[in-house]
Amino acid sequence: MPPKNRLDGAIAVIEFMRKLNLDVTQESIQKIKLNVSAKAGDKWRLNKEPLTVEFDASTGIPDINIPTILKPFYRGYRHIPGTRFIYDVIKDRLFIEGNLNKGRGDPFIICLSR
Repeated sequence: MPPKNRLDGAIAVIEFMRKLNLDVTQESIQKIKLNVSAKAGDKWRLNKEPLTVEFDASTGIPDINIPTILKPFYRGYRHIPGTRFIYDVIKDRLFIEGNLNKGRGDPFIICLSR
């Protein structure tokens, strides 16, 4: 169970979208420019780089796509099984935690903020 100032799972993504004034029920992909920090293994690959992030809530399950992140993320971030979403309500940051290489490689953390 996450601490009281953090939300976990799909609720975390929905609350982050609401905080950004994005329509959670819209049937299309919504794009917004956010600061992205990315860590793979123990090395930070990006630090507050402004990138376009796509939010897709049309399937009922919110999904996040980041088209361009440097190595080792290769072409970008798409949902990988086993990924956790954690939203820090106080700092207004969404953390995406998982493992590279289809869930079997190095752990990664992606931080999205305004």
